[in-house]
Amino acid sequence: MTVENGPASIRTVPGSAVTGTSHLIHRAPVGDRYFLQAPSLGEENFSLAAELPVDHPLFNDNSGVFHDMLVATETIREVGEFIGHRYFSIPEDRPGLFYQFTLTVTDASAWRADPVRDADPVPLTSHIRARPANVVNDVPRGLDFQLDVSVADARCAEGTARLVFLNSNVHRKHVEHTRRATLSTPELDDSPDGPLVPVDPAETGRRSARNVVISEPMRAAQGWLTSWLLTENVDPVFDTASGQLTALHLLEALRQSSLVAAGRAHGLRAESSTLGSIQVHFRGQAELDLPLRCVAVAGPLGHDAEGRSSVPVTLTVTQRRRSVAEARTVVIQDH
Repeated sequence: MTVENGPASIRTVPGSAVTGTSHLIHRAPVGDRYFLQAPSLGEENFSLAAELPVDHPLFNDNSGVFHDMLVATETIREVGEFIGHRYFSIPEDRPGLFYQFTLTVTDASAWRADPVRDADPVPLTSHIRARPANVVNDVPRGLDFQLDVSVADARCAEGTARLVFLNSNVHRKHVEHTRRATLSTPELDDSPDGPLVPVDPAETGRRSARNVVISEPMRAAQGWLTSWLLTENVDPVFDTASGQLTALHLLEALRQSSLVAAGRAHGLRAESSTLGSIQVHFRGQAELDLPLRCVAVAGPLGHDAEGRSSVPVTLTVTQRRRSVAEARTVVIQDH
C-alpha cells in the first residue's frame, strides 16, 4: 500500500472481493495535520475509484439488462472499516459493523448495461463524507457516511451508512450471550415445516442456482410472502464458513425476496428489474445453523419519474422470532 501526502493522499486498496484493486483518495482539509498522523475528529472526504466487476460470481450472474446496484453497497462496506482505523484512529481490534444503510438510484439509465460502453472497464466512483459519532476520549465509537455514486462519470445513486466499532471481546461475549438466550427459549422456535426448495433462479434475476439464497415462498392470507434463507450449498462468495450471516448474504436475500414479491404481486419481470432503492436497519447478528425467516410484503404498483413500473416492498428477517433486519426496497422494471 502506498501513500502520497499533500492536498490529497491516495491509497491503493488491494484485493477487493468485488472490484479488485481500487484507490481510496483522501482529500485532506488541512494538509499539515496528516504529516503528524493526528486522528480526525471532524468531517473527512474521500473518493473511492474502482471499476464495475466483469467476472464476479454473484454480481455478474444476471440477465445483463442492469448492473447490480449492490456492487456499490459492498465496496463501501469493504472500505468503511479501513477509514475508521486509518483516519480516525479507532483501534484495530475493534471491528466495524454496519447497522444502517440506505442507497437510492437517482439515474437508472446509468446502471443499464451498454455493450459498447462496457467493452472497456467502466469506472465506478464513490464520493464519501465521513463524520465521527459517539466520541469518547477523542476516539469515535462509530462513523456516519454520506455517499454519492457515479458510473462512468454519471451521478446515479446516493445514500447513507452508519458503522459502529465494537470492542472485540465485548462483541464476542455479546454474540455468545445472544446465542445462549436464543437457544434457551424453545417456545420461540421458528422452523420450516419441511425440506426447503430453492426458488427458481429466474425469479430472483440470477442464472446460477448456487446464487439463490431464498426458498420457494409461502403466501399468507394477507398477501405476505414468507421465505427461508438458504445457507447450505450456496456459492462461497457468501462466506458461510464464518458461521454467521454475512452482510452480503443478507442483502442478496433482501434483493431476491423483493424481486420475487414484486413479480408475484404485480407481474414485474425479474430479468429486466433492479432495486431502485434499499433501506436496511440491521437489528442483530444471525447464526447460520438456525433457520432464518424472511417476510416480504409488496405494496401497490406505481411508476417512477421516468415512467418505469415501480413496486415498494417491506421486508423483515427474523431468527427464532428475534428481529435480525428490517428493510424497505423499491423494485423498478426497465421499459
